[in-house]
Amino acid sequence: MAHHKKASLFFVISFVSLFLCAGTARAGLRIDSPKVRLPIPAGGHQGGEIHVENTGTEPVSVRVYLEDWVFSDQAGGKTFYPKGTQKNSCAEWINFYPADMELAAGSSQILRYTVSVPEGAAGGYFCVMFFETGGGMLEQLDESGNRVAVKVLTRLGALFYIEPEGTIERKGQVLKMEADHRLNDLVLSADFVNTGNTDITTHGTFNVFDAEGYVYGRGEFEESYTRPGDKATLHAVATSVNLKPGAYDLIVTLEYEQGGVLTKEASFTVGADGTVSSLSFKN
Repeated sequence: MAHHKKASLFFVISFVSLFLCAGTARAGLRIDSPKVRLPIPAGGHQGGEIHVENTGTEPVSVRVYLEDWVFSDQAGGKTFYPKGTQKNSCAEWINFYPADMELAAGSSQILRYTVSVPEGAAGGYFCVMFFETGGGMLEQLDESGNRVAVKVLTRLGALFYIEPEGTIERKGQVLKMEADHRLNDLVLSADFVNTGNTDITTHGTFNVFDAEGYVYGRGEFEESYTRPGDKATLHAVATSVNLKPGAYDLIVTLEYEQGGVLTKEASFTVGADGTVSSLSFKN
Protein backbone atom coordinates (compact mmCIF):
# COMPACT_ATOMS: atom_id res chain seq x y z
CA MET A 1 0.00 0.00 0.00
CA ALA A 2 1.37 3.32 -0.97
CA HIS A 3 2.12 5.77 1.79
CA HIS A 4 1.23 9.39 1.18
CA LYS A 5 2.77 12.24 3.08
CA LYS A 6 0.05 14.06 4.98
CA ALA A 7 0.09 17.80 4.48
CA SER A 8 -0.42 19.75 7.66
CA LEU A 9 -1.44 23.38 7.96
CA PHE A 10 0.30 25.54 10.52
CA PHE A 11 -0.23 29.19 11.30
CA VAL A 12 2.62 31.54 11.98
CA ILE A 13 2.78 35.30 12.22
CA SER A 14 5.20 37.44 10.25
CA PHE A 15 5.80 41.14 10.97
CA VAL A 16 6.74 43.65 8.32
CA SER A 17 7.93 46.91 9.89
CA LEU A 18 7.77 49.88 7.54
CA PHE A 19 9.17 53.38 7.91
CA LEU A 20 9.09 54.57 4.30
CA CYS A 21 6.03 55.74 2.39
CA ALA A 22 7.08 53.62 -0.60
CA GLY A 23 6.47 50.49 1.43
CA THR A 24 3.20 51.59 2.97
CA ALA A 25 1.25 51.52 -0.29
CA ARG A 26 1.45 47.74 -0.20
CA ALA A 27 -0.06 47.73 3.29
CA GLY A 28 -2.77 50.27 2.50
CA LEU A 29 -1.74 52.38 5.49
CA ARG A 30 0.14 55.67 5.76
CA ILE A 31 1.15 58.04 8.55
CA ASP A 32 2.28 61.64 8.07
CA SER A 33 4.92 61.73 10.84
CA PRO A 34 7.45 58.86 10.59
CA LYS A 35 9.85 60.86 12.79
CA VAL A 36 8.88 63.09 15.72
CA ARG A 37 11.68 65.16 17.31
CA LEU A 38 10.49 67.35 20.19
CA PRO A 39 12.48 69.79 22.35
CA ILE A 40 10.54 69.99 25.64
CA PRO A 41 11.69 71.53 28.96
CA ALA A 42 12.22 69.07 31.81
CA GLY A 43 8.99 69.03 33.80
CA GLY A 44 7.06 70.27 30.77
CA HIS A 45 4.37 68.87 28.49
CA GLN A 46 3.72 69.01 24.76
CA GLY A 47 1.03 67.54 22.58
CA GLY A 48 0.87 66.62 18.92
CA GLU A 49 -1.02 64.77 16.22
CA ILE A 50 -0.33 61.97 13.77
CA HIS A 51 -2.63 61.55 10.78
CA VAL A 52 -3.32 57.91 9.92
CA GLU A 53 -4.73 57.12 6.47
CA ASN A 54 -6.06 53.93 4.91
CA THR A 55 -4.84 54.16 1.31
CA GLY A 56 -6.17 50.72 0.39
CA THR A 57 -9.46 49.53 -0.99
CA GLU A 58 -10.55 47.49 2.04
CA PRO A 59 -11.38 48.53 5.62
CA VAL A 60 -8.61 47.93 8.16
CA SER A 61 -8.34 47.62 11.93
CA VAL A 62 -5.32 49.42 13.39
CA ARG A 63 -3.74 48.77 16.79
CA VAL A 64 -1.43 51.42 18.26
CA TYR A 65 1.26 50.72 20.86
CA LEU A 66 4.69 51.88 22.03
CA GLU A 67 8.04 50.07 22.07
CA ASP A 68 11.70 50.95 22.61
CA TRP A 69 14.35 50.89 19.90
CA VAL A 70 18.12 50.98 19.50
CA PHE A 71 20.31 51.13 16.40
CA SER A 72 21.29 47.62 15.33
CA ASP A 73 23.95 48.93 12.92
CA GLN A 74 25.57 52.22 11.97
CA ALA A 75 23.53 52.42 8.76
CA GLY A 76 20.39 53.12 10.77
CA GLY A 77 18.91 49.63 11.15
CA LYS A 78 16.88 49.22 14.31
CA THR A 79 16.06 46.55 16.88
CA PHE A 80 12.84 46.84 18.89
CA TYR A 81 12.17 45.93 22.52
CA PRO A 82 9.21 46.09 24.95
CA LYS A 83 8.56 49.62 26.14
CA GLY A 84 10.51 50.85 29.13
CA THR A 85 13.18 48.15 28.92
CA GLN A 86 15.97 50.11 27.21
CA LYS A 87 18.19 52.91 28.45
CA ASN A 88 16.85 56.40 27.72
CA SER A 89 13.35 55.18 26.90
CA CYS A 90 10.59 57.81 26.74
CA ALA A 91 7.76 55.34 26.11
CA GLU A 92 6.34 55.80 29.62
CA TRP A 93 6.13 59.56 29.07
CA ILE A 94 3.65 59.34 26.20
CA ASN A 95 -0.13 59.12 26.45
CA PHE A 96 -2.17 58.83 23.25
CA TYR A 97 -5.71 58.33 21.97
CA PRO A 98 -7.15 56.26 20.36
CA ALA A 99 -5.31 52.97 20.87
CA ASP A 100 -7.51 51.23 18.26
CA MET A 101 -8.87 52.48 14.97
CA GLU A 102 -11.33 51.22 12.38
CA LEU A 103 -10.57 52.85 9.04
CA ALA A 104 -12.80 52.51 6.01
CA ALA A 105 -11.14 52.42 2.59
CA GLY A 106 -9.79 55.86 1.73
CA SER A 107 -10.53 57.31 5.16
CA SER A 108 -8.23 58.81 7.78
CA GLN A 109 -8.16 59.51 11.49
CA ILE A 110 -6.12 61.69 13.82
CA LEU A 111 -4.18 60.20 16.73
CA ARG A 112 -3.44 62.72 19.50
CA TYR A 113 -0.58 62.32 21.93
CA THR A 114 0.88 64.15 24.93
CA VAL A 115 4.52 63.90 26.04
CA SER A 116 5.20 64.65 29.73
CA VAL A 117 8.92 65.04 30.49
CA PRO A 118 9.83 64.46 34.16
CA GLU A 119 11.88 66.92 36.19
CA GLY A 120 15.62 66.29 35.98
CA ALA A 121 15.54 64.58 32.57
CA ALA A 122 18.66 65.33 30.53
CA GLY A 123 19.92 64.16 27.13
CA GLY A 124 18.04 62.37 24.38
CA TYR A 125 15.23 59.86 24.98
CA PHE A 126 13.74 57.51 22.42
CA CYS A 127 10.79 55.21 21.62
CA VAL A 128 8.62 54.21 18.67
CA MET A 129 4.84 54.32 18.21
CA PHE A 130 3.70 51.40 16.06
CA PHE A 131 0.55 51.33 13.94
CA GLU A 132 -0.21 47.68 13.25
CA THR A 133 -2.76 46.14 10.91
CA GLY A 134 -3.38 42.67 9.56
CA GLY A 135 -2.06 42.30 6.03
CA GLY A 136 -3.74 39.06 4.97
CA MET A 137 -2.57 35.44 4.68
CA LEU A 138 0.21 33.85 2.66
CA GLU A 139 0.78 30.13 2.09
CA GLN A 140 4.19 28.50 1.75
CA LEU A 141 6.03 25.23 2.38
CA ASP A 142 8.19 24.74 5.46
CA GLU A 143 11.44 22.72 5.57
CA SER A 144 9.49 19.48 5.98
CA GLY A 145 7.27 20.11 2.99
CA ASN A 146 4.21 21.00 5.05
CA ARG A 147 1.96 23.77 3.86
CA VAL A 148 2.22 26.75 6.20
CA ALA A 149 -0.29 29.57 6.36
CA VAL A 150 1.52 32.77 7.24
CA LYS A 151 -0.43 35.66 8.68
CA VAL A 152 1.31 38.91 7.77
CA LEU A 153 0.95 41.79 10.21
CA THR A 154 2.10 45.09 8.77
CA ARG A 155 3.22 47.88 11.08
CA LEU A 156 4.42 51.42 10.52
CA GLY A 157 6.54 53.19 13.08
CA ALA A 158 6.70 56.81 14.18
CA LEU A 159 10.11 57.26 15.83
CA PHE A 160 10.09 59.60 18.83
CA TYR A 161 13.16 61.64 19.83
CA ILE A 162 12.51 63.65 22.99
CA GLU A 163 15.16 66.24 23.92
CA PRO A 164 14.80 68.13 27.24
CA GLU A 165 15.67 71.73 26.39
CA GLY A 166 19.04 73.04 27.53
CA THR A 167 20.48 69.59 28.30
CA ILE A 168 21.53 68.30 24.88
CA GLU A 169 25.22 67.65 24.21
CA ARG A 170 25.87 66.48 20.67
CA LYS A 171 29.57 65.59 20.42
CA GLY A 172 31.88 62.81 19.28
CA GLN A 173 35.48 61.72 18.88
CA VAL A 174 37.55 60.14 16.13
CA LEU A 175 39.60 57.49 17.91
CA LYS A 176 41.56 56.06 15.01
CA MET A 177 42.13 56.52 11.28
CA GLU A 178 43.66 54.20 8.70
CA ALA A 179 44.51 54.88 5.06
CA ASP A 180 45.26 52.57 2.15
CA HIS A 181 46.59 53.73 -1.23
CA ARG A 182 45.37 51.33 -3.93
CA LEU A 183 45.53 51.77 -7.69
CA ASN A 184 45.49 55.56 -7.43
CA ASP A 185 42.61 55.50 -4.94
CA LEU A 186 43.01 56.56 -1.30
CA VAL A 187 40.73 54.56 1.00
CA LEU A 188 40.22 56.08 4.46
CA SER A 189 38.49 54.62 7.52
CA ALA A 190 37.78 56.54 10.72
CA ASP A 191 36.50 55.10 14.01
CA PHE A 192 33.90 57.49 15.44
CA VAL A 193 32.32 57.27 18.90
CA ASN A 194 29.28 59.23 20.08
CA THR A 195 30.44 60.82 23.36
CA GLY A 196 27.38 63.04 23.76
CA ASN A 197 24.02 62.34 25.39
CA THR A 198 21.74 62.07 22.36
CA ASP A 199 21.63 60.63 18.84
CA ILE A 200 23.89 61.83 16.02
CA THR A 201 23.49 61.39 12.27
CA THR A 202 26.97 61.88 10.79
CA HIS A 203 28.26 62.53 7.30
CA GLY A 204 31.35 64.30 6.07
CA THR A 205 34.41 64.56 3.85
CA PHE A 206 38.19 64.31 3.87
CA ASN A 207 40.76 66.26 1.85
CA VAL A 208 44.38 65.33 1.10
CA PHE A 209 47.13 68.01 0.78
CA ASP A 210 50.84 68.02 0.16
CA ALA A 211 53.34 70.22 2.02
CA GLU A 212 52.68 73.14 -0.38
CA GLY A 213 48.93 72.96 0.19
CA TYR A 214 48.08 71.40 -3.18
CA VAL A 215 44.83 69.41 -2.92
CA TYR A 216 45.35 65.87 -4.21
CA GLY A 217 41.92 64.42 -3.57
CA ARG A 218 38.61 64.50 -1.73
CA GLY A 219 36.41 61.69 -0.45
CA GLU A 220 32.94 61.56 1.11
CA PHE A 221 31.93 59.46 4.13
CA GLU A 222 28.66 57.58 4.05
CA GLU A 223 25.96 58.59 6.52
CA SER A 224 26.09 56.88 9.91
CA TYR A 225 23.73 56.78 12.89
CA THR A 226 24.67 56.49 16.56
CA ARG A 227 23.14 56.89 20.00
CA PRO A 228 25.20 57.80 23.09
CA GLY A 229 28.13 55.42 23.49
CA ASP A 230 27.71 53.83 20.06
CA LYS A 231 30.72 53.43 17.77
CA ALA A 232 30.81 53.57 13.97
CA THR A 233 33.56 52.92 11.43
CA LEU A 234 33.26 55.48 8.66
CA HIS A 235 34.60 54.78 5.16
CA ALA A 236 35.42 57.10 2.27
CA VAL A 237 37.35 56.88 -1.00
CA ALA A 238 39.18 59.59 -2.94
CA THR A 239 39.45 58.33 -6.51
CA SER A 240 42.18 59.03 -9.07
CA VAL A 241 44.64 60.17 -6.41
CA ASN A 242 48.20 59.80 -7.70
CA LEU A 243 50.24 60.13 -4.49
CA LYS A 244 53.97 60.21 -5.09
CA PRO A 245 56.37 59.21 -2.30
CA GLY A 246 56.42 61.88 0.41
CA ALA A 247 54.53 63.46 3.29
CA TYR A 248 50.88 64.47 3.16
CA ASP A 249 48.24 66.04 5.39
CA LEU A 250 44.57 65.24 5.54
CA ILE A 251 41.62 66.99 7.15
CA VAL A 252 38.48 65.07 8.13
CA THR A 253 35.32 67.13 8.57
CA LEU A 254 32.27 65.39 10.07
CA GLU A 255 28.96 67.23 10.11
CA TYR A 256 26.08 66.32 12.41
CA GLU A 257 22.69 66.48 10.71
CA GLN A 258 21.12 67.85 13.89
CA GLY A 259 23.82 70.55 14.25
CA GLY A 260 27.54 70.56 14.99
CA VAL A 261 30.86 69.87 13.24
CA LEU A 262 33.89 67.77 14.20
CA THR A 263 37.25 68.38 12.49
CA LYS A 264 40.28 66.11 12.76
CA GLU A 265 43.71 66.67 11.18
CA ALA A 266 46.32 64.00 10.51
CA SER A 267 49.51 63.43 8.55
CA PHE A 268 50.90 60.37 6.78
CA THR A 269 53.74 59.24 4.55
CA VAL A 270 53.61 57.45 1.22
CA GLY A 271 56.57 55.14 0.60
CA ALA A 272 58.39 54.31 -2.61
CA ASP A 273 56.09 51.32 -3.13
CA GLY A 274 52.97 53.51 -2.81
CA THR A 275 51.92 52.23 0.62
CA VAL A 276 50.75 54.52 3.43
CA SER A 277 52.60 54.60 6.75
CA SER A 278 53.04 56.75 9.85
CA LEU A 279 49.46 58.06 9.92
CA SER A 280 49.04 60.11 13.09
CA PHE A 281 46.73 62.78 14.46
CA LYS A 282 47.80 66.42 14.63
CA ASN A 283 45.35 67.44 17.34
